[in-house]
Amino acid sequence: MNNTYSILLAGLKDPQQSLACGHFSRSGYQIITAKSLTEAKDKLKNQKIDLVYLQPSAGQFALDELRQFSEHATALPVVLVCAQPTGAVMLEMWHAGAADIIILPMTSQSLDSSLQRAATMLPQRQPDQTAELRARFRYRDEVGKELWVNINPPRFTVGRSSMNDLVLGQMGISRSHAAVVNQNGEYWLRDLGSKHGTYVNGIRVEETRLTNGDRVQLGGLHAVSLTFHQGDLLQSLLDISQSEPEISLSVHGFKEIGMLLAAFRALSSIPLLDDLLDLVVDSAIDLTGADRGFIMLKEENEGLSFRCARNNCKHRLDGSSFQTSHRIPHEVFETGQRIVINDLDVEDASDSHGSTRQLGLRSVSCVPLRYLAVHESANLSVIGQAETIGVLYVDSQDISARLSDTQINALETLASEAAMAIYNARLYKESQEKHKLDEQLAIAREIQQALLPQPNKILPYVCACSQNLACYEVGGDYFDYFDLDGGRFGFALGDVAGKGMSAALLASMLHGIFSAQTFLDAPLPTIISNVNRNLAKRGIGNRFVTFFFGILDPEGNCTYVNAGHNPPILVGRDGSLKELTEGGMVLGLFAHAQYESGTIKLQSGDHLVLFTDGVLEALNSADEEFGEKRLHALLEANARSTAPEILACLQKAVLSFSSNVPQHDDITMMILGFQEPTAAKSIHAESG
Repeated sequence: MNNTYSILLAGLKDPQQSLACGHFSRSGYQIITAKSLTEAKDKLKNQKIDLVYLQPSAGQFALDELRQFSEHATALPVVLVCAQPTGAVMLEMWHAGAADIIILPMTSQSLDSSLQRAATMLPQRQPDQTAELRARFRYRDEVGKELWVNINPPRFTVGRSSMNDLVLGQMGISRSHAAVVNQNGEYWLRDLGSKHGTYVNGIRVEETRLTNGDRVQLGGLHAVSLTFHQGDLLQSLLDISQSEPEISLSVHGFKEIGMLLAAFRALSSIPLLDDLLDLVVDSAIDLTGADRGFIMLKEENEGLSFRCARNNCKHRLDGSSFQTSHRIPHEVFETGQRIVINDLDVEDASDSHGSTRQLGLRSVSCVPLRYLAVHESANLSVIGQAETIGVLYVDSQDISARLSDTQINALETLASEAAMAIYNARLYKESQEKHKLDEQLAIAREIQQALLPQPNKILPYVCACSQNLACYEVGGDYFDYFDLDGGRFGFALGDVAGKGMSAALLASMLHGIFSAQTFLDAPLPTIISNVNRNLAKRGIGNRFVTFFFGILDPEGNCTYVNAGHNPPILVGRDGSLKELTEGGMVLGLFAHAQYESGTIKLQSGDHLVLFTDGVLEALNSADEEFGEKRLHALLEANARSTAPEILACLQKAVLSFSSNVPQHDDITMMILGFQEPTAAKSIHAESG
């Protein structure tokens, strides 16, 4: 279901402003523009705005203007539009609260992606479940069956794509064909740039106000036709019966119309599945005059199970002891065809329903719970297929409860609406569960980030800079710094096999185990062996950890152990590269694995570059890896740069290389600069 947002374009200059205005307007969003930051603040005071696209007046002012917006409207998502920022500046933008960053040149795809990310930061919009449905379309499907669809404010879309509120698969319909927008109680029809046009009463329109009885044609004058009705459903049905007598309605009886109307309104307002099932069964019993009824729903194993059984006193019945026909519900579910037997003794004298007659039942009615499921095929065409999710059953011991054609049609109509309502209730439940999971993951991410140190560490002789980019909300990469006796500096980088929550939990375990070991005055191989033994004893299965730990002293002596990790690289000021490989196998697989240490000597201006495999295995759109060759070339070209500059350059190179491909692994980078006085100044300048 689409939402209509009010979007403020602050400081955007052409061609960016023209592109954004046109693109968002065609999608039905309200656009507000402001030339300056001051004007934008005034707009925020006087108008309802959901999110902001901000192009700073100059690159160096981006963070200041973003912070001003965040202070002025704390819950407002802000998307920054700027030229190529450095990696460090991008990181600061994220920390300052940017919902997303669009790097020029702007495209329609970048606008859609940024809007999708920013929208996740907005409060969930719950549908107005108390408002009466005021408008609807009436149309016939491809087999000639008459259908009704409610037009729910504020925005209702029609097209071939399954993302639309009304999905039509006929030829001539565009993927996003048209939208109906509710403005101050009036319904306006807008063409969304469709190929074959939108017509109202035979006239092609771009935008027009709809009135009761208007005939809307989509995809040409002889394509799909919808009739717009405004008012209560009963009046709409009466209007049709007077104006189109040749049309046979599925429900003619006024009593049944009233019952269905009350049921439809209630169905639209109940999001909880159990309450919804009670309502459907009660409505079915009221419509048919039956003694009792039940619903069976399809389970994951494709079988049917009782979900709700009720009697005509609106009391629940125990499904485990509910005696009824077993053959009829399963036959209706398998065939998708209704079964109505008004008198078992007369209409079915065979023994096929003998067990049902023995229960004292005289009349039985069962209809499928079925709705039209729409899927997109590989060639982007839309395929509609009726999907049966269960059955609605009623029975009675009284022969006088025989059903008229009107009651049978009413029961089928109720079942059709109920099937869609049940489907929506399940989606609602899934969305609530997903929302709770997202909240838990957000908390988990905050906790995991709190376990990591500040990314920058400055000592008189060494400058350390790190960056962690998780593939999901939480990740399996780990890094840490340690202040040791004698002025020594310890640094660690680890990578848990896998990603996501399981990897994050193991990374947290590694953090605790290793932090405890650093307090021991023991050789590095002993420390790493203790960590490996602790992990292996905890039985982490086929999970393992690649790990690197080093200790650097003020004279440049560095002792290290590499436990199966991507070899860090010693970068000399002359551009020479040396990999640090001494150590042993990965952690966590074999408790008695042995490790050895290596030693190197750093000269003034040398750098140590540590990284996880997410750097080397980053993919571009051609499915190529970033690889060691690109990494080595970058380090050789930046050998005389400072640690912060190398980190920013490496991050920018990796992200640019894989800009059009989703990140598929966690990425962590650590740069250590030995005796480089300009690095500390660089970090302080960026943080200021």
